[in-house]
Amino acid sequence: MMHGCNLLFLTVLLLSIIEGSTKAGPQKSTCIFRDHQIICEKHLPSLEYPVNTTNLEIRNIDWLELNFQDLVEKFPFVQNVTVIHGRNVTKLVPPPAENNIQVLTLNNLRLKRIRKEFFINFTKLEELSLRFNHLKHLPKQIQLPTVKTILLSGNKWNCSLNLDWVLELNETIVRDLRNLTCHEEPYPGKSLIEIAKFIREIEDECPLKCSCSMPKVVIEPETEVLEPIISVDCSYKGFSVFPETLPSKTKTLYLQGNEISSISPLRTNPLYENILDIFLDYNKISSVEELEGSLWLTQFRVLSLRGNRLSQIPSYAIDNALRQNSNMPNAVRLRLGGNPWRCDCPFTPVFQEMLQKFSHQISDLMEIKCSYVEGDENSMVPIIGLSRSSLCRFPSEYSVQALDLINVILVFLIIGVLAKLAYDYYHFKRTGRVPWIVTKMP
Repeated sequence: MMHGCNLLFLTVLLLSIIEGSTKAGPQKSTCIFRDHQIICEKHLPSLEYPVNTTNLEIRNIDWLELNFQDLVEKFPFVQNVTVIHGRNVTKLVPPPAENNIQVLTLNNLRLKRIRKEFFINFTKLEELSLRFNHLKHLPKQIQLPTVKTILLSGNKWNCSLNLDWVLELNETIVRDLRNLTCHEEPYPGKSLIEIAKFIREIEDECPLKCSCSMPKVVIEPETEVLEPIISVDCSYKGFSVFPETLPSKTKTLYLQGNEISSISPLRTNPLYENILDIFLDYNKISSVEELEGSLWLTQFRVLSLRGNRLSQIPSYAIDNALRQNSNMPNAVRLRLGGNPWRCDCPFTPVFQEMLQKFSHQISDLMEIKCSYVEGDENSMVPIIGLSRSSLCRFPSEYSVQALDLINVILVFLIIGVLAKLAYDYYHFKRTGRVPWIVTKMP
């Protein structure tokens, strides 16, 4: 009986061992050792490893900190370090001053920031790859005197931040520099190096007292070259004339609230020939005749002259220019409100006709009013709503008035003649003397 129990126990024990070994399967190491190379998954080797390792690769890490101080202590002869695929790395600890790292690859780690201090001790580094991270910018003046190759593509570069660091990059070293693009607004997908150059040029050419910006960058359809849309704001800065300098690609110019009286530079100065939108509100402009027949008037988009001293404009010339304008009808906007417009028969009917014809382009139509004249029924009335009869009389009306005047004169003459005849007849009856005029008749 005892012998049977022992046999049963051994059988069960043997089956459990066999079953356990089957479920466990073959045990795999997390690191591969190959000559002087180690390739590890998630962790560094925890047991013995060759200290003379020169190539180290770690994949799919889940670390918060990547400490090169510890790494070099464990592998003092390492020359090539590759760390790829990681989700949580937020801190990089630089290596000690004595290290042999020549190639450093930190790809797909979602790194958001790298401090300048991290690179100080990489005195032998020749190749650096930081591809496919979440970097928005790099620190300025990184000291890597021995580096020959840098790769930076696939990051989330923020072009609304200071881009001076981009202009420090050497295209012969940063091999993918031309492939780096802005990730966020306002220039998503646009070349990082080109945007940085545009911004530097704007800063260098911006007029004193003015502020310059680049709201967006477009691709010219014919040349496929990036074209900056530059805006210059010189409003309320005391300008009495147009600024003498502008960034070469300026498209929009704000000059409101200054002391400008002449807009002739739009015709005569090549610096302004490519300005598309200009805002000259609340200046001292009393005439736009300088623009008559100009090329600028046939290609502008926005001309804002609100609150100036305009009393009249060459309506036919403006009409002709607008009909030739390449941006008509959707892009052209003209603002003329708040000026002391003259309201009389020679000027206003033609001006009113132009306002009606281009009412979709004149955005402040109801603010275009007759100047203030005390006692005038048209004073401060919107010109678009004036009737012709309130501005001038038609020729037929003048004829009727003249005829009435002649009739009145004739009536008085007839009454005078009849009165004289009655007087002469009465005088003849009384005295028997004929009128003097009768004695002289043959």
